[in-house]
Amino acid sequence: MNRRNFVLKGAAMALASRLDGLPALASVALKTGENLIPETPSGAPNYWCTWAAQNYMYGHHQQELRPEILEGDSGSRLAHEAMNEQVLLGEDGWAHAFFPRIRRDLYLMLDDGWESGGTATFELDADKFPSFSGSPAERLAGLNKAIQTANWRGAALWCRNTPGGQQDERLEMLSQQASIRYWKIDMGDPAFHLVDLRKTNRTQLQFEHVHGESPLNGDWRRDGRFGEQPRGSKRQQILAHTDVYRTYDVTSILSLPTTLDRLAEMLKGAQGQSDVLALLNVEDEAYVAAVMGCTMGILRHPMNGLRPGADTDLFFNGPRQAKRRMDEVVRAIRWQRIAPPFAAGRGNIEISNEILTDSWAFERGQTWEGDLVGHTTHQGAPACIVRNLALPRVTSTGDKPFVFASRFANGAVAIGMQERTRPDRAWYMPLADVELHVGDAPGPYGIFGSCRTLTLVFDRPLTGKRILAQDLATDEALDVTDHVHIEGQRILLSEANLRSFGLRGATKGDLSSPGLVLGLR
Repeated sequence: MNRRNFVLKGAAMALASRLDGLPALASVALKTGENLIPETPSGAPNYWCTWAAQNYMYGHHQQELRPEILEGDSGSRLAHEAMNEQVLLGEDGWAHAFFPRIRRDLYLMLDDGWESGGTATFELDADKFPSFSGSPAERLAGLNKAIQTANWRGAALWCRNTPGGQQDERLEMLSQQASIRYWKIDMGDPAFHLVDLRKTNRTQLQFEHVHGESPLNGDWRRDGRFGEQPRGSKRQQILAHTDVYRTYDVTSILSLPTTLDRLAEMLKGAQGQSDVLALLNVEDEAYVAAVMGCTMGILRHPMNGLRPGADTDLFFNGPRQAKRRMDEVVRAIRWQRIAPPFAAGRGNIEISNEILTDSWAFERGQTWEGDLVGHTTHQGAPACIVRNLALPRVTSTGDKPFVFASRFANGAVAIGMQERTRPDRAWYMPLADVELHVGDAPGPYGIFGSCRTLTLVFDRPLTGKRILAQDLATDEALDVTDHVHIEGQRILLSEANLRSFGLRGATKGDLSSPGLVLGLR
């Protein structure tokens, strides 16, 4: 062990010793009666998308299932066919079974398969949805009302390659009449005709555009980097002309570094452009969205064990077990009631020069991209990404976690620490000590994930302050003043603190990482 590592290890042990001497969190008397999370749903354009659930429907209870049939065009066709009224709105359908605590915050996004005659007709398929009759607008309105009756914010619609011209105007007006407020647009609309029409007709629609990407970034045989996206690049042009820019599809196992690298480059390219008002959507990386001021296109669902053998699911597989991390979505969405997403062009971005590279050897049944099967792949991303704050200090004698943080316009601050992936040790949290300077930010302070120690450094002494902590999945804060270490201008939290405070409301069997909010009183 070299001298530097010896010093770091000694400091970490000393800090851990101080934290270990604090009393355990066990008393009901710690409850405050205060809820740090607003009851009002977030107005952010977040949604749960049906696409991954659709892709899991074929093959239930069969004796055998070959993964190849789930890949590529074959898998997409099966998913398209799986969408219907029963799976969506039946007594045990997705609309009634999923995300009961946060449906009011989420649109229910109907992906490919809801419409007939093409990918942008906006004609609700009468054979798949027989309960809805009348004109096209009346059928859509009926579907939207049924989804709202199930307590969702409303229906949102997927489309691809809108027809252009006056037909685009007809589709927008049809949605307006049905009170549809959000479109997920896959490709098409290169001249942003839809946006221009919306301005002309003053329709209440939000548009999400994309630049299509492969599921892995760059040269995945080497470093797997996304590449710079300077002002004027095609992706930045799309970002400047839409409401939401989705960072696009990823593999489930390497989703985190792939998404973080795309996010970092898009934010860097947009920095200083206050007229770029679009939000960035990081799909199913819920904790990244919560911390980095982005929106979510949630794909995960709780369906498990319905297919034979290895229960193949090309969208959610591998050691992360995202389908057993549903509480993370609840925590991320409820944080956005406190700290809503903000525009890509607003504020400052700091990105560390240190690059962390994750790796995975894909097997059949772990990706819909057949070309990746049998290959060891690599994805690199910055070790730290921060909006409107200085980079945190992360120290470790070995590997480091991905760390990201933001200060929001209302004074809230969030930080996330997330796991790493490599073939011999997948989805693991390295032991690290993290220090973040929050300055004069009044909070609240969101913490997502865990680490050996987390230190929040303020610009003022904390003498006499009460520290409240609340699992973002619960409705009552705890007074934890006597259970954390306060040292001058610092609050020091141990891994045990983060797990105790941030998993207090965990659903039985859920594997989610901690997610909590701190408040000072």
